[in-house]
Amino acid sequence: MAELYAWGWQARSLITLLLALSVLTQALATVLSFYSRKRRHMALPELCILALLLFFSLLYGQALESFGAGLLAPVGYGPLRIGIESGAFAWLFLAVLLLLLARGVWICLLRYREIKGGVSALSVKNAMDSLRTGILFSAPDGFILLSNAQMQRLMTAIAGKVYRNGNDFYALLVSGDLRPGCWRRSFEGRIVCLLPDNSAWRFKREELRIGRKKHLLLTATDVTERWELTAQLQRQNELLERRGEELKRTIGSLYILSQEREAQKAKMRAHDLLGQRMALLLRTVRDERAMDYGLLNSLSRGLMDEMKAADEPSSQDALESLRQEFGFIGVEISLEGPLPEGRAQGALLAGIIRESATNAVRHGYATRVLVRLAQTQGGLQIRVTDNGTPPPENMAEGGGLSGMRREVEARGGALRVTSRPQFALEIDLPGGYGCV
Repeated sequence: MAELYAWGWQARSLITLLLALSVLTQALATVLSFYSRKRRHMALPELCILALLLFFSLLYGQALESFGAGLLAPVGYGPLRIGIESGAFAWLFLAVLLLLLARGVWICLLRYREIKGGVSALSVKNAMDSLRTGILFSAPDGFILLSNAQMQRLMTAIAGKVYRNGNDFYALLVSGDLRPGCWRRSFEGRIVCLLPDNSAWRFKREELRIGRKKHLLLTATDVTERWELTAQLQRQNELLERRGEELKRTIGSLYILSQEREAQKAKMRAHDLLGQRMALLLRTVRDERAMDYGLLNSLSRGLMDEMKAADEPSSQDALESLRQEFGFIGVEISLEGPLPEGRAQGALLAGIIRESATNAVRHGYATRVLVRLAQTQGGLQIRVTDNGTPPPENMAEGGGLSGMRREVEARGGALRVTSRPQFALEIDLPGGYGCV
């Protein structure tokens, strides 16, 4: 022990520091062993080692006190007097102290890993605090039993404080005044709070029964990405609806222009036909010697029939007019197969193509419409497809398709609509629809 007295004050200060650290680490190891369910039986041995360290501290303190008073005589402790008087006692004391300090640190780390990896109240709380989702358990009267760190952060952001009653906080979410910069919305039937950091949190409350006890669970889920996507889809749907209305008006205007142009062509054809017939009639009337009353009767009787036929455009003219109309808005109409012979059949075909192309552009945003014509033994088969977005499988027929179906069935035909894998309109017309 005399060697310990001979050491400098720096060495004695270091030993004092080591003693203090050893006592603290061993006390922590004892507490962690007590809280560890697997190692709770090790708490008593750790407590004994802590008592040994306290004894070393008292022994060292008494030695320093004697040295400070100028007394180099060894202290008491009965049987330990021989060990204290030994020359190697100071070095042995320091070695044991270092060993106990290292052991205490190792035991603390070991017990901490066991507690963190095992199931305990502390591990459950740490696990819940690490969740991105806010969780709050409360009793029916609102008394909060457990609330993780995320829920407390949301309380502070929404209300400016941490609530002690879950019912009060939920009442605030439903109809209370939120902090400035926060907004309340509804999403999928749930409450959504928009925070100043542009994040969106959906709150859901449900009842849990554990045994005979009833508890309330309030969760907060981060739906920022889904909220942004939903808002973006809503904006796109609104834009598409506006574009659809614009296309509808544009197609209507083009149809009016086409009708005016067809009317103008009919007037020109009627003018030419009337001029031709009037010239023949006047020439015949003036030339009394060559007057043929039979010729006059035939010219006058056939005049109205020819004027009526001149008012109905041919299939080729009707198709060309449709191509020009939809070509103005960037929609291509292609035709495969022979055209019907009669003008009435051409008018029906033009109406079918017009209605199909209009629906394809308005609802499917198509840019190309393909019409296939095939002559069958029973008559004419028409198939119309497009490159637009297919409609839903449970599509309901609108006024255009319903009117087309009535007109086709009135002529003895049949109309079929399919939506997968792409939209297709098939029409079968009975015989009498010859093709050119």
